[in-house]
Amino acid sequence: MTDATKQEPIPGLGNLTKIAKVVNDPTGLETFARYVWQAKQVVRQWLTCLHEHDGPAFAVCEQIEDLALVHADKVRLIQLKTRDKGSWSVAAMCDRGLDALVRSYINARKAKIHDICSYELWLEGTTSAKADTADFVLDPTTATKEVRARLVAHGLIRGWVDDFLQRVTIEPGQPTQMHIDKVAMWELSALWPALSHQEIQHLYERLLDAATAAQTGGTEQPASIQMILAAALPHVSHDLPRPGDPGWTDIEPIRDQTLSRGMLTSLTPPLPGEREHQLLARMAAGSASSLLELKMRAAGASVALIEDVQALRADMEVQRQLLLASRDSAQTELDELARRVLRMAHATSARINLSAVGNPVAAGRPAEAIAADLRSRPHDFAHCDRKQLLQQDEELLFGYLGHLSDLCHFDWGLT
Repeated sequence: MTDATKQEPIPGLGNLTKIAKVVNDPTGLETFARYVWQAKQVVRQWLTCLHEHDGPAFAVCEQIEDLALVHADKVRLIQLKTRDKGSWSVAAMCDRGLDALVRSYINARKAKIHDICSYELWLEGTTSAKADTADFVLDPTTATKEVRARLVAHGLIRGWVDDFLQRVTIEPGQPTQMHIDKVAMWELSALWPALSHQEIQHLYERLLDAATAAQTGGTEQPASIQMILAAALPHVSHDLPRPGDPGWTDIEPIRDQTLSRGMLTSLTPPLPGEREHQLLARMAAGSASSLLELKMRAAGASVALIEDVQALRADMEVQRQLLLASRDSAQTELDELARRVLRMAHATSARINLSAVGNPVAAGRPAEAIAADLRSRPHDFAHCDRKQLLQQDEELLFGYLGHLSDLCHFDWGLT
């Protein structure tokens, strides 16, 4: 895979007519981007069904807006919200996300499953730095009287507010509409590093088509998905109940909105190894890995090498920020350093790829081979820093390469 992915058409455009019909938007222009972003988030969470230890049995798309991740012993009810501009305040969350979670909580109480449900608000972009918002994101039980009053205004019984807030989590910093394709495809590359870029793109498009179909599935919205899940949960294990099995008739009303583990395994290759479970667990928690880590994982880097590069990048970043603060010409000089470092890194990557024909290690783990080659020539690497911006320290320069990789300038040998 190359960094040219950011220049390619966004997958899923073929579903515009279907989505526009459901949301009553004939042109699709006003709502399409938001719903496609949600479908791409659904794909990322559907992949966590592959996590054998803690993964959900299936995902349910509740008519565009809501996502339910169903485990044998719990249900995660998630609201996926995009941002028009600026950062999220707690007041904005109340009117765009928490209102829907209140409805989910009320329905879950009616179905008597509210105690095994979590209520999660996933936000594109950042949250406000103001104390009331920062405190609420960290711990929703710190909600002010004003926030609690807003929740009551949305239909929450006053005596339920504390219980609801104890079950709420806020996950800001979700990939933006502009970058989510890139993140999702690098996650797929990290899960299946042996697949080519074309195979990854084809896999992503198939999964996105399935997710979009689930979003728009069903002719009518069921009265309460929580009621349906409450009836089916006793029969859920690692996948959906099968036709004829107990629980199948309970799940039937939302079958077209359901993405199961079985469906996923039929569309994807087997996972190559245990190390993928850590990434799946992080995705399940709503945390996004850096592009640097995803690229290095996809290129066969060991955990030790990834952690080393991340640590060196952190050390380098301190020096870079000090440099930017100390001289007006710093950014221009750093850009020149970047060109020299990347020139050397790309030349090394090309040489490694050419030698991969007779070198199975280089072919299967190009990131390890590139890192070993670069670090075996510290003087050559240090020579890139002619103006001593980073003191010609080869460790800091290696961290700078990690920084450039995270900015999509270096892919660690993936083709």
